[in-house]
Amino acid sequence: MTRVVIRAAGGPRRGFGHLVRCAWLARVLEADAVVSVRGGDTAARVARRLGHRVVEGPAADVLQRTHPDLVLVDDPDGRAAERWCRAARRRRTPVASVHDLGLGRCRSDLQIDGSIEPIRPEKGSRALRGPRYAVLDPALARLRSLRLSETEPRVLIALGGGARAGLAWRLGRRIARQLPDVEVRVAGGFVDRQRSAPEPNLRWLPPANGLGRELARTTVAVLAGGVTLYEACCLGVPVVALAVVPAQRPTIRAFAARGAAIDAGTSRTAGRAVELVLGLMHDARRRRAIGRRARAQVDGRGVWRVAAALSRLAAGGRGSWRHGD
Repeated sequence: MTRVVIRAAGGPRRGFGHLVRCAWLARVLEADAVVSVRGGDTAARVARRLGHRVVEGPAADVLQRTHPDLVLVDDPDGRAAERWCRAARRRRTPVASVHDLGLGRCRSDLQIDGSIEPIRPEKGSRALRGPRYAVLDPALARLRSLRLSETEPRVLIALGGGARAGLAWRLGRRIARQLPDVEVRVAGGFVDRQRSAPEPNLRWLPPANGLGRELARTTVAVLAGGVTLYEACCLGVPVVALAVVPAQRPTIRAFAARGAAIDAGTSRTAGRAVELVLGLMHDARRRRAIGRRARAQVDGRGVWRVAAALSRLAAGGRGSWRHGD
């Protein structure tokens, strides 16, 4: 069995998407994988909840103890990612890195960027680029085939944890009041506490390893510009997209330019998101059009494509991915 060391970042402010993505990859790889977490005790607890075996210590020590066939780095901090790339190279262990819009690029043997408009890779690195290589929940492929029609009208709001969860809850209350016959569900991330709903049609969702099943039953979603946006597009869910950090603006603009989502701006213009949701809930034709265009962007098979490339890299060593191949 392939031995893999994963280095991933996470935390209440950064979110836990990198850890979730690595859990999906490890599952598909069927590898003997351990994860080193950058993000403190909370991130380590979430990693264990996701099923990761957590290992601690500096890069060189972890690699010395585990003797991996492959190192996988998923960290948006380029300097932190590069330290693990250097440690892997010193041991002549192949290293792959996962990125969003080129963030955290390092001199790995294989760079993976499933962004809708990925940045060019570092010079001399081989790359898998574009939404064909977006690493998403493996369950989406089956859910995609089952999402044929809408059932009960439902709105899902998922903007992340912390202050973002508070924003999502406030939006949910406004939408629930204006759409009393629609169930409004708010996902607050891994570390936010249950909130009491002031409206009978508003519900706070408990922590979950993925939102695929929720999205598959959603009529309209309000999402940020992260992995969940790609998941929704894969399933053909019409999305009102709201950037909660500046780095999400390029992704949202790119999906909106393709007619695959509606750009609601930033958290400063969150009130506009409510208006857009209300409009979509009363316009089935527009919802179907957005859903069709969204499905055309992301097919949900990226996790298997990436896992196959990682398996080849681990089996062949660094020489199998020489620069220029």
